[in-house]
Amino acid sequence: MSMAIALTPRDQVAGHFGKAAAFAVYDQHGQFVSKIENAGSRELGCKHKKVIQRQLAEYGVSEIVLGNIGQRSLARLLNAGFKVSRVAPRTALNDVLAGSVDKEALTSAEQGRDCKREKGACGCGCGSKKKAPVAKVGMSSLAPMSGLAKIGGFKL
Repeated sequence: MSMAIALTPRDQVAGHFGKAAAFAVYDQHGQFVSKIENAGSRELGCKHKKVIQRQLAEYGVSEIVLGNIGQRSLARLLNAGFKVSRVAPRTALNDVLAGSVDKEALTSAEQGRDCKREKGACGCGCGSKKKAPVAKVGMSSLAPMSGLAKIGGFKL
């Protein structure tokens, strides 16, 4: 049973799953396996959490330790079969590995944090609202046409 810990750049437990700088992966014996960098979160928008989930699954991670997580992300991880545990944010990595901190098992999405901002249509808060395509002047959006039909009331 391998474990991934969401970390800040100072090797403390990150305050939020999606904003963690990296995820340290350890095997069942507590030996370091790999570090997954959380790069590209701004470029990918809300998709970066799915990328992280896929990478964690590739390493065979069964438990994720973190500070906080939103309800939607928690539901996605639980549905994928991950065991999710919460510890106090900024807890030292060594304390987590030594088992000297209390872990709270998160078993339902309601235990995650409420979304503070509903920006995007996707519901993740990334602000990438999907917009309807802008109709071009003189082009019919109902049937494909080659060329313009009208410009300023004049027929062509």
